[in-house]
Amino acid sequence: MLTTRNTQSAFVRLGPVALAWMVLLSCGGGSGTGPDEIKEREEQLKDRLPADWTRYNDGDLEEAIDSFTATLDEADGLEGVEAVRDEVKSEAQNGIGWSFMSQQQLDEAERAFSIATTLNRRNADAWVGWAGVSLAQGDFGDVVQFVIQALEAEPDYDSATRVDSDQRSLGHDDIDERHVRLMLSEAYFHLGRYSVKDQQDPDNAAAQLSLVNQSYRFQTPGQLLDSLSVAMLRLQKTVSSGT
Repeated sequence: MLTTRNTQSAFVRLGPVALAWMVLLSCGGGSGTGPDEIKEREEQLKDRLPADWTRYNDGDLEEAIDSFTATLDEADGLEGVEAVRDEVKSEAQNGIGWSFMSQQQLDEAERAFSIATTLNRRNADAWVGWAGVSLAQGDFGDVVQFVIQALEAEPDYDSATRVDSDQRSLGHDDIDERHVRLMLSEAYFHLGRYSVKDQQDPDNAAAQLSLVNQSYRFQTPGQLLDSLSVAMLRLQKTVSSGT
């Protein structure tokens, strides 16, 4: 099971990239808004996201959804650099996805994560959230795809310490790279990819488990499943104790 700051829930129920910042000048027929004002509006928009996540972390999920949605609406009206607008919209959709997932509304969560990852392919948190939804839905091939995307974007993923490019806090829950690898291990297990003994191949359940528990050695599928459960319980206790 995954442990969040506020609740304990099965991880199957359940998710910052530095961007180049530039300002484009309006040319004829525009609103006349200058680059300094556009930059200020961009910063004000990004300032909304930590407050949105605070509502999520406080457990006000409906309010969090409303708040993230308001940020989306604000972003739609933003003049300026498209990359900035898409970054904010991706993060707002990501927050909506996690909020819906916490309410067990998986279809709505899946829709939000899909949009978030389309807007920003480097949003590792959204890929993790989508992988959690897919695991709950039994779509194990998707879990593999989404976890790989997440770890490629952010190998040291940690949901609790997330920040944007200007160090604004976007943290939530207590999910890190170890939880994500155990999720990947479970997906591989359900796909029948238990172990590859003759070569170093990470695309199997045993290999992913050994990245979390270095002492693990594959024996049988049953032993693998038991060891996976034990590893998750130990990780849960570790996160709960803050170590």
